[in-house]
Amino acid sequence: MANAFILLSHERSGSHFVGEFLRMLADFRVFDEVCNADALKPTKAAESFYRFKYDAIVRDPKYLLEPTPKAHRDFVTSYFEHLLSLSAPRNVVADIKYGHVQNFEYWWWPILERPMLMKICESAKIGIVHLYRENVVEATVSAMVAEKRKVWHSWQARGDASAVGPYTLPVKEIVRRARLLQRQTAWFKDWTKKNSTIELTYEGVAADLGKGGPLESALAAFLHTKSGKAFNPRVQKLTPPLHEVVKNFDELKAACRRSALAQFV
Repeated sequence: MANAFILLSHERSGSHFVGEFLRMLADFRVFDEVCNADALKPTKAAESFYRFKYDAIVRDPKYLLEPTPKAHRDFVTSYFEHLLSLSAPRNVVADIKYGHVQNFEYWWWPILERPMLMKICESAKIGIVHLYRENVVEATVSAMVAEKRKVWHSWQARGDASAVGPYTLPVKEIVRRARLLQRQTAWFKDWTKKNSTIELTYEGVAADLGKGGPLESALAAFLHTKSGKAFNPRVQKLTPPLHEVVKNFDELKAACRRSALAQFV
């Protein structure tokens, strides 16, 4: 039987780059951001989590009107079975961001407790590829620049994708969001300790993925497959280095030093 995995990551962590590599594997199908209604339109995409939930409630309104923990677990498990059926006989990877994990909760969630999705993945033997960016300041700035440009991926850029900025960015907000991302990543690393998990970093995959080295071997072994044809990604790094894209870089550097983030600038 095919296997199900989730690609767990945060914004600007390289998930589309890793997803491209996984698609290269002959026996894998990757579903992008299944809980992002902008990326996957629920009215059109059968793999959309929201579409699946809507259809499930239409078929059986009791799921919504008379909720039980067992019914909820069965529902979430059936969603991954649904993805497997869409990709049969291939394995499945569902791209799920930190900010979308709450969609898999029961009717309430003590927010610092281990998420229901992690528990269900543990019991259903759904593997987790946990991808995060060690440099949380770069991740935060990249997100801000993408929002300013309304360009989130290199293939969306017109002309020279490297012609970005420089921008004067709100330093206090960068620090606030970077520290929050640092804490979120630490929480998810702790929450996935009991899961079958492989941890990847943006920095590691950007440097090594596609070179046929130990990283690819470890990832292929975790996915119970073998690396296949040469990896020629269309995804390219979009945001230039911090000192090039942030016009007030000296201000940012000073603020990071004051906030125990100096190692990231």
